[in-house]
Amino acid sequence: MKGIFFLMLLFFSFQYVSAQESIKGKIIDKGESKPIENVSVVLLTADSILSKFTRTSETGAFELKDVKNGSYILILTYPKYEVLSKVIEVRDEPVQVNEIALSSQSLLIEEVVISQKIPIRIKGDTIEYDAGSFETEKNAKLEDLFRRLPGMTVSSDGTVTANGKTVSKVLIDGEEFFGYDPKIAIRNVRADAVDKVQVYERKSERAELTGIDDGERIQTVNVVLKEEAKKGIFGNVEGNFGTQELFDAGLFVAKFNQAERFGITGNWNNMGNTGGGGRIRSNNQITGNPEYKSIGGNYENRLFQKRMRFTSNYNYNHNTNETERESYNKELLPDRIQESRGTSSNQTSNRNHSFRAQSNFRIDSVRNLNINLNANFGNGTTSNRSERTTWKDTDFKLNDFEETNQSFSNRSNAGLRLDYRKRLNANGRNINVHFNTNFSNNDSETRVNSTTDFYSGAVLDSTRVINQLRMSDNSNGNIEAQVNLSEQFFNRKLNVTLGYSIENSNRKDRTDAFNASSSTEFNELDSAYSKNESNNVLQNGANLSLNFNTEKWNINVSNNLSNRIQNLGDTYREIDLERSFWQNSLNSNANYKISNSKSIQFSYQNRTTVPSFEQLQPFQPRTNELFQQLGNPNLKRAINNTYNLNYNSFKLLKSSNFNVNTSFNTTHNPIVNMTIIEDNGKRVSTFYNISDKVNWNLNGYAGYSQPVLSNFMVFSPSISSNLSKSFNFLNGELNETNSNTNRLNLGLEKQTLKTVDVEWRAFIGATTQRTSLQPHLNSTNLTTGTNATVNYYLPYKFNVMQVIHYNLTGKTKVYPTAIHQFYMNLELNKKLLKSQDLILSVKAFDIFNTFNNINRSLGGTDYSETQVEILTQYFMVGLKWDFNKNLGKKND
Repeated sequence: MKGIFFLMLLFFSFQYVSAQESIKGKIIDKGESKPIENVSVVLLTADSILSKFTRTSETGAFELKDVKNGSYILILTYPKYEVLSKVIEVRDEPVQVNEIALSSQSLLIEEVVISQKIPIRIKGDTIEYDAGSFETEKNAKLEDLFRRLPGMTVSSDGTVTANGKTVSKVLIDGEEFFGYDPKIAIRNVRADAVDKVQVYERKSERAELTGIDDGERIQTVNVVLKEEAKKGIFGNVEGNFGTQELFDAGLFVAKFNQAERFGITGNWNNMGNTGGGGRIRSNNQITGNPEYKSIGGNYENRLFQKRMRFTSNYNYNHNTNETERESYNKELLPDRIQESRGTSSNQTSNRNHSFRAQSNFRIDSVRNLNINLNANFGNGTTSNRSERTTWKDTDFKLNDFEETNQSFSNRSNAGLRLDYRKRLNANGRNINVHFNTNFSNNDSETRVNSTTDFYSGAVLDSTRVINQLRMSDNSNGNIEAQVNLSEQFFNRKLNVTLGYSIENSNRKDRTDAFNASSSTEFNELDSAYSKNESNNVLQNGANLSLNFNTEKWNINVSNNLSNRIQNLGDTYREIDLERSFWQNSLNSNANYKISNSKSIQFSYQNRTTVPSFEQLQPFQPRTNELFQQLGNPNLKRAINNTYNLNYNSFKLLKSSNFNVNTSFNTTHNPIVNMTIIEDNGKRVSTFYNISDKVNWNLNGYAGYSQPVLSNFMVFSPSISSNLSKSFNFLNGELNETNSNTNRLNLGLEKQTLKTVDVEWRAFIGATTQRTSLQPHLNSTNLTTGTNATVNYYLPYKFNVMQVIHYNLTGKTKVYPTAIHQFYMNLELNKKLLKSQDLILSVKAFDIFNTFNNINRSLGGTDYSETQVEILTQYFMVGLKWDFNKNLGKKND
């Protein structure tokens, strides 16, 4: 009996001992990935009774021994860190806990804030601004809101930049609004109707539809409207009149509801196509004698129980202008400097109708069909007169050129695109079929009369007179089809797309140049100025795309391999060329989300550039006696590599942000210009591959924004740099051009909307350009400038805005005189009516009449200055009514 009792006691003791297990793990700092010592590790039973307790070692490791089987709660605590709990199950074997990361309270606060409604947040590769966190004036527009968002700027002409990159698309709730001109949206949609502003880089429209990444990225801003702003009527009516018989009238009306949007816009002015009654933030130079008329409509709706989204817009514009221009040019040649000076006058009149329609139709739960239709047609007339004289080393006249021409043209274009997508199973397999076709035609009639005098020394050597009627007819047709099959793997983390595409384009280009046989008849064909081309391209390609997506990573790699067959013929020149090229395009992109406020993105593209028909064709028709273009049928393809690195970071508790963008591009076996400038100034140009040289370009940008002076102002410094190397042949010698531009930008901004608002921008930079042909003329020139906008808020609903602008372009060895540009603008506004919706304005532009309109450009061995007839000083009186019914207003 005692033996049996002893065996039972031994058995139960063994069972008890065998049930004692251990729990091991390691604790690290989440932000710095370093071990944390002396973290309290507490093990509670399921009913919250203390079971075990220990602290972590210097390496952050801990071990809890002799733990019975069962369910426990593991609690980790450490001063100034988050308290973390974790459920642990112990079942007859040691428990190894994965490495546990604790967040500091400062990081924890930011992470908690990020999950709430905060000013800025990063969601994947998207920067999102909460519009309500950035105060704007009553009746402010999108462009006013954009100016207050860190990292975003709006130039005087309406160009939007985000983190140093130009914004190409402005969307309203993910859709284009008046798609033919995004400035209509930013200058008319009300800021108080906006909920969020999202900034991101989207793939090209083609890549998004086909699923094959082509490496193209489009900087995009998407404006998300408030729910209450998706129903209502808003708009504005504006009229301005000024000195020099200036006028500007504008209208914008939009009606929104949950499913339907409708808008009308119109403008008539003699200030140019910018309109707006003169925008006070710019000098608003009026070039020539313009007149601009436009009217447009936009319609959007959700039909068939919201299964179809239909968008369409129409625009008509009529633009006329008369301008005069003076130009001065210096070109560095191996043995001399060639200079030219000229004047020109130009009269144009263009009419254009454009129409776009898009429907996104969800046929059923697995099928979608997108249909896009666009068309435009118009006509134009042009009349030009130009005179130009060219010298060698300022002393020896080489030629005189004088030309007048008048032309009339008709143009039309139509395109259709279909995209069909079907989901084949529940695991993400789908098929995408893409079809695109486009046809265009352009015919013109031009009367040309030119005289070219060539000199030898100071003596007239020869004269060439051209008196021609040129009849041109250009047509182009393109058909493309593509099919792609996609499959998802590893719980939909990996998407694989395989596709095939075929494309055929056919272009016909005919110009018949007839010399005058009498004063009224043109019937003698001049083959040197005529052509009868036919160009055909057939391209077949296969593509593969891989997309891997996790909580932290988004990686995309795609490759397209295609064969391109080109046929070029010209019956006037007995040209019959056929060329075949293999093209490859590799695109890769990786985005890593470091945290909710930090992300880094890297991309790489490798692609080939096939020479164009114009570059391949041996003989091309002339346009005048001073220039002759030759092609090179032996050209090979060039190879391009592009590397991009982007980093974005926000510190929400400090209201600061930091972003860096860099890109590096190389071109191997580049196709370069090879130019011969003869002793009489005549230019003959062709193309050539340089197999042992590489063209490259490096761009860098870094920007930072930080409140200073106890959040009184926002300080925004940034730096940008561009370095490049390129090659060309000039009179038989290889020229190497190295360019280096560095620029420091500073900004201060104070926005209170109460007493005084200040927006100040300044920059200083230097540009170095060096060529190997005449290195003694290499130099570095200084550029600097500042722009200040001050808005004074006065009693009785008055406010005054003052704009001061100064810019300096420093002297060089080629141009020993610096260019100074200065102007000051003033605007006085008075808000009328109780609603403040009616605004009376008085504007004065360039009040001291000091603006210098000389523009200077540098390009390799070519230096030029131009001066255009402009009006800079004028005064205007305007009245603007902003109306708004319900839009952006919550129901009581």
